[in-house]
Amino acid sequence: MRDAFGGSFMIRLFLVFLIIYMGFTAIAINYAKAFKVKNKVIDYIEDNEIADMHNMPAYEFDKMSEYFEREILGAMNYRVDKNQMDCTGENVQYCDNGIKIMQINTSGNNNKIGNYYRVETEIIWSIPFINKLLALGDNSQSGGISYGKWRISGETRPIVIDPK
Repeated sequence: MRDAFGGSFMIRLFLVFLIIYMGFTAIAINYAKAFKVKNKVIDYIEDNEIADMHNMPAYEFDKMSEYFEREILGAMNYRVDKNQMDCTGENVQYCDNGIKIMQINTSGNNNKIGNYYRVETEIIWSIPFINKLLALGDNSQSGGISYGKWRISGETRPIVIDPK
């Protein structure tokens, strides 16, 4: 009887570690995906030399939104609900589906030429079963869910407006 109990205990212990390992692997994969999304958005802004996103023509903004939807959000399967994002601020130029683009104010700094953009992507993770693991053997339920929100940010190179 003792050997049967030891075997079942080892299987449960193995399953707990397997679940924890898979959870950390899933979080790491989503973190890497958010980095790739940030880099693709920065590349798009730099390649198309978008100097003033707030005053760009509607067809250019639609072209950018379509590129984000087709190449980034659809192909990489990356989405964050807009209700979970912080889209407030006067410098926010674009904020949707986990992608937030802000223009960095360089008017007070004479050493910087052109416009800079800060691109932020987010991953939101939740592990609802972690409370079950923490409460093994205890009948009290806390009711909370372990969750987190991580923000990854990067900046573009300076984009200079051509004087006409």
